[in-house]
Amino acid sequence: MFANVVSAFVDVWMMAPCADGGAYSSYWSFKKHWGQASCWGDSGAGGDCSRVDFSGVTEIYSNPVAFVALKKDLGQASCWGDAGGGDCSGVDFSGVTEIYSAAYAFVAVKKNRGQASCWGGPLFGGDCSKVDFSNVTEIYSSREAFVALKKNQGQASCWGTSDIGGDCSGVDFSGVTEIYSNQDAFVAWKKDLGQASCWGDSHYGGDCSGVDFSNVTEIFSNDYGFVALKKHLGQASCWSSLGWLCSDVDFSNVTEIYSNPRAFVAWKKDLGQASCWGISDVGGDCSGV
Repeated sequence: MFANVVSAFVDVWMMAPCADGGAYSSYWSFKKHWGQASCWGDSGAGGDCSRVDFSGVTEIYSNPVAFVALKKDLGQASCWGDAGGGDCSGVDFSGVTEIYSAAYAFVAVKKNRGQASCWGGPLFGGDCSKVDFSNVTEIYSSREAFVALKKNQGQASCWGTSDIGGDCSGVDFSGVTEIYSNQDAFVAWKKDLGQASCWGDSHYGGDCSGVDFSNVTEIFSNDYGFVALKKHLGQASCWSSLGWLCSDVDFSNVTEIYSNPRAFVAWKKDLGQASCWGISDVGGDCSGV
């Protein structure tokens, strides 16, 4: 998802990526101060918003196939797109503080009340009727699953497609400081303890049993894998089962790591050098740069 201020009158441009990770499927431009918006692209994926009233809208959220226009001050919202979130007619938006999305579902959280509503594909995160949202501090998402973390209590609830992140019943969340996600896996990091737990599809990083998280300073992800950087030691570990290994990369003096869906770049800013890995023709080979 991409957002940027493009002019004084068109406050935000948004693009909803296709569910398969390909080209963007629908777009909209939002004139917030005027209460107007224009949508174009695939009408079935949110490209037609001609029936939506944008007056009073404060935020707009998206997934690859639908949009939500929230009127936070009024406790109202309008949804459009396909069945993966485009119909929120039964949702009460009064008191909603935040909205999160997965590929085919949304979660509207009333943080101050410890409540939430989910809609979209029931198997993909659109049904959270069994989740207790009291004391939830953060919510994270993958393509078809969500995690509601109660950081202060060391607990979490997961829902959605079970084998790609929707089932975290065997994970110990005590001491978890951050959770990271990619397309089909999660990492719950206990930074202070130098430990982490991973779950979801092992092909995408859902198994990190062989990774040493001691002294890790940052964790990065793309659609297919994760990287745990030990910046002060000039070391890193990469994991997934899809070839995202970085054993040939020299991480000494790396200052930042960047990613797109299918490749990584480790940048040594002070030296003016970088190393790339992943799928070569989409960013994984920067040998000529």
